[in-house]
Amino acid sequence: MQHIQQNKNIKPIIIIPSRLDSTRLPRKALEIIDGKPMIWHVWFNAVNTNTAPVLVATDSNEIKDIITENGGNAVITDKKHVSGSDRIYEALNIFDLKNKYNFVINLQGDMPFFPPSIITTLLSNLKSEDLITLVCPATEEEIEDSNVVKAVIAWDTEEKNYGKALYFSRSKVPYNSDEYWHHIGIYGWKRESLKNFVLSKPSQLEIIEKLEQLRALENNMEIKVVRVNENLIGVDTKDDLDRIRKIIKNSPKVN
Repeated sequence: MQHIQQNKNIKPIIIIPSRLDSTRLPRKALEIIDGKPMIWHVWFNAVNTNTAPVLVATDSNEIKDIITENGGNAVITDKKHVSGSDRIYEALNIFDLKNKYNFVINLQGDMPFFPPSIITTLLSNLKSEDLITLVCPATEEEIEDSNVVKAVIAWDTEEKNYGKALYFSRSKVPYNSDEYWHHIGIYGWKRESLKNFVLSKPSQLEIIEKLEQLRALENNMEIKVVRVNENLIGVDTKDDLDRIRKIIKNSPKVN
């Protein structure tokens, strides 16, 4: 595998947080897409990247049963978790008592359609940063949409393919920019950095913007941002769900 060749010290695991009672679209993990629940699609696509073991972290026996009945790994976590990071960290410590895995990919449970290269991109670009994430160019519609998180980035001066995150917002930032960046909510965490993050308290900006990655920035963690061309769809609304259903229905099937 490419990432093993590039850095033999990286021992990754993909963890998918999935809670049942989502706020904007309740029970969305169980919404049927092309004959299967949404969480099944996320898990199945993650497994088929062939990059790392896959674990689903959930507060629901319904979700857990879907995964385990299909031969996957899932663990029940506390219903009270506020963030996905809290949930994946608890799941990691339940599943991996011997600390075998030192790099955790937080793959969102509401992102059922993504190219396998997304995971490879995370694994192959990590260096000294605490965590790594992805952005793509935002469309004009997304720039004005508060459901789309925008990233403010200090790009590498020579090659605008990666940089350091300075801020994230639901607002149109930075002001008066010629281009805006849509944050894709997939993260690659060093295990120790994830631990430090979870043990810290929610920060002021995190609470205001309702974006947990701001806690990392306020605690002086370095977030590397890598540019990709894929504009991935997370399912937050019924319209998102309808779009994903059309995409998956028309996509090639994997046997």
